[in-house]
Amino acid sequence: MTELRRVDPRTLVPNPNNPRKTQPDPRAEHQLALNIKTVGLIHAPCVRELEDGRLMIVAGHRRVRASIAAKLPEIDVHVRSGDEKSDTMAAVAENVVRADMTQSEQWRGVLDMREKGATDTEICRAFMVTPAYLRGLMLLSQIHPPIIAAIDSGIGPSYTDRNAIARTPLERQRDVWAEIWAESADEGADSADYEMSREDATHFDWSEFVRYLDQVELYARNYEFDDETAKEAGVVWEEDLFGQGGEDNRYCTQYAAMFKAQQIWAEKTKPEGTIYLQSNEYGEGIAPDGYRKVGSWEAEWDEDIPAIWVNPRTLQIQKGRLRELGEQSSRGRENGSLSLPSAQNPEKPKERADISGTGLKIIGDVRTQALRQALDAARVNADPWDLVGAFILALSANNVKVHGDDTYEPYGSVTERDLAVARIFPEGVLVRDPDLLRNAALGVLSNFMNCGLSQHSGSGLPAQILGVLFGADEYMPTMAFEEFLKSYSKPGITKAVQAEGLEEKPTGKAMREALMAHLGEKRWVPEPATFAAGLPEWKSKIEDQAARLAARARFAEQMEEEEGDADTDVITDSEEDDNCEEGGELDEGQTDQDSLSDGDDSSHHATIPDDPRIPSELTELARAMPERLEVIMV
Repeated sequence: MTELRRVDPRTLVPNPNNPRKTQPDPRAEHQLALNIKTVGLIHAPCVRELEDGRLMIVAGHRRVRASIAAKLPEIDVHVRSGDEKSDTMAAVAENVVRADMTQSEQWRGVLDMREKGATDTEICRAFMVTPAYLRGLMLLSQIHPPIIAAIDSGIGPSYTDRNAIARTPLERQRDVWAEIWAESADEGADSADYEMSREDATHFDWSEFVRYLDQVELYARNYEFDDETAKEAGVVWEEDLFGQGGEDNRYCTQYAAMFKAQQIWAEKTKPEGTIYLQSNEYGEGIAPDGYRKVGSWEAEWDEDIPAIWVNPRTLQIQKGRLRELGEQSSRGRENGSLSLPSAQNPEKPKERADISGTGLKIIGDVRTQALRQALDAARVNADPWDLVGAFILALSANNVKVHGDDTYEPYGSVTERDLAVARIFPEGVLVRDPDLLRNAALGVLSNFMNCGLSQHSGSGLPAQILGVLFGADEYMPTMAFEEFLKSYSKPGITKAVQAEGLEEKPTGKAMREALMAHLGEKRWVPEPATFAAGLPEWKSKIEDQAARLAARARFAEQMEEEEGDADTDVITDSEEDDNCEEGGELDEGQTDQDSLSDGDDSSHHATIPDDPRIPSELTELARAMPERLEVIMV
């Protein structure tokens, strides 16, 4: 029998035999108190009346403490009849049997509360969750139902992968899910509705599933396998009707089929004696038992075994080498065991390279000098298409790092720049095909040039000037939508409506609504949002560069004059004779200017010397700068 009573929570007596002995988390206690203060005490604690009339808590110690912390004067309690045995069973059962709501159940609860007029702030307080957690629940509305079922079962994707999945259209999620589980679904059932089990989850990679979603159009021209292999792997080609003429514009959207085709092709075309490897999630080949991967920095041995695998990130076929474990200490094996070199079978001494590292460094320096001379000689009549190819090639150099490249992934992936270079330099010689060069250059540019505001991956002002060059303003969509107009300050939106001939309204919201109603379906792009808006800043930047060049040239000239005067005062005739006796070499710290004859002082009269590395426009601007710039240090 139970009786419902309303009592002061401070009068309740704690149960000395409470099964929960662990110290409660103070933050959790505080959250529960705030929750009770917001929505009230939902579940009444269970108590038992003692012989002296006091009420002892059977179940609900945390709720009682939180009610006291929330300063509730009275709470409801269930007074039950029973003994210590039944009380202990009730207290333990409450903690063991109780189950938390799944995330989808929580999300449905959020939707129900919103329908009844609750704000997100009120929902966060009621659920005692952060706004970030609530946004995570909101992602469920954009996720395919079987994936939600996996999340509820505790075998779903991580929060990062969940974000990536939610950004993909539901139709795409459904298609990829159906393709993956086509062989697991029951006969006659739709594989798109298949719900994975815990056993399925042991060999399912959510990161790989996200990559499947991202791979939308995989073009045949980027892969080598033939039509027979494509048919064997189940690749279904589609034609890109808007593709460039003269190119293979077939593409496939089935990542799994393309991956399988590459694997089959790698097996078919691997050289004799080559081992095919499985790959890990980072795209690296996995060495079989008894072998290890040989690093690219290690010297090649005759006993090394060539290996080949397919990178699941890029679908490119990669090559490497394997070496038997233990080969570091011995090149040979006898009967499967290590054998040390003997006098009868001595190990071949390691041959010294024809050219040492120092010699290779000298070669590199000499090549650099020759390369720069060749580039200087080409300034007169370099072919523009050669320059396009040269700049694409330069973007793939080891000392060039491009932030913001959408095709870049770590661990040795192949970027759009790498693919472009491979197409225009297939044999190391430039293919002078204007269409090929044009497509390669524009493809590379579009993959990393962007107008984002990130200091690390944003391209900055040059991206706006690039947009001016290619007329990108013509492709700007209308900006008359709520999310963008909300970013205007009141003075800003006032100017915007007045520019359209509308009257100022008392509130920013009223002006936004008036502007959108006035524009309707008309395309509207405010001047600050255009690419051309960057032209004044670009001109200012060029003028600033010219000023800095002029200041630097003036300062350098002054320093040369001062150093020349100082050297003339310090160096005596006897010191000059000593220098001549030693072969005329310059002392440490002495400048080339000191060695000029008295009659050769042309450098003192040139305000700004002509330099082929400086554009002529900047040189002229620098010469036109006022004299006051000569004392500026940059």
